[in-house]
Amino acid sequence: MPQPGPVRRRAAPQARQAPQILRRSVPTSLAVALAAFVASAAALAGPAAVDDRTLLFIAPANHTLPFVGLQGGELRSGILKDLGEALAVRVGRQARFVVMPAKRAALALAQGEADGLCYTSPQWIDGAGLHWSRPLFDYVGVIARRGDAAAVTEIGQLAGVALGTVSGYHYPEVEQALGERFVRDDAPDMDRNLAKLAAGRIGYALTEKLTLDYSLRESPQQGLQLALQTTRYPTYCAFSPSRGLPLPGLDRALDAMLADGSLAKLLARYR
Repeated sequence: MPQPGPVRRRAAPQARQAPQILRRSVPTSLAVALAAFVASAAALAGPAAVDDRTLLFIAPANHTLPFVGLQGGELRSGILKDLGEALAVRVGRQARFVVMPAKRAALALAQGEADGLCYTSPQWIDGAGLHWSRPLFDYVGVIARRGDAAAVTEIGQLAGVALGTVSGYHYPEVEQALGERFVRDDAPDMDRNLAKLAAGRIGYALTEKLTLDYSLRESPQQGLQLALQTTRYPTYCAFSPSRGLPLPGLDRALDAMLADGSLAKLLARYR
């Protein structure tokens, strides 16, 4: 499935009032020299100190509900928002989110541009050097079909048939099963992938069970059906090793969310 990966951005510090001593006009040449000095000093100073009051999570831009609900380019709803906020509360921080392409996620974490990414897997991103949580919930790859498309019992029956896919996503189990007869019909994101299916442009689409369940609940009139399951494996949260995070505390908080059932309740709201 996806090889899902955003750019961490700290809130800009509030501008300070200029010192009174600089009120007098400054010669142009001196002003230029001062500007150059300030720019050089800023470059040498490196990134600003990490804000230990927040947790900055990545929201991959090509995810859609139930995982990511974007509005005006910002994360407004979805599993990743709810999970990030619940986790932040348990470690005494406030969750913030940055939206970026999935393929940028691993690099952003490695370079300390963001704190964490949840609903990910070593199968999707280069996780070398990242701190991984315990398994949280499974990714279940499925094939959805239109009600008027022929039922299938095994993936081999779809060799040579155009399958709805998401651009940039890899589907290793399907690629292995169908080889050169795997015919992709890419959409920019999962919403539009399922929209193509509902509109009759394709008869089958590769998706994820939570996504399909959510679509069936929200838009039953589309008449989509689960055709078959293709794969199942766990997903995790991955955290940056270079931002001074309370990693043991994050692990304990996620363990507690699993043990007390709060994570299961969170997911149930979207099924």
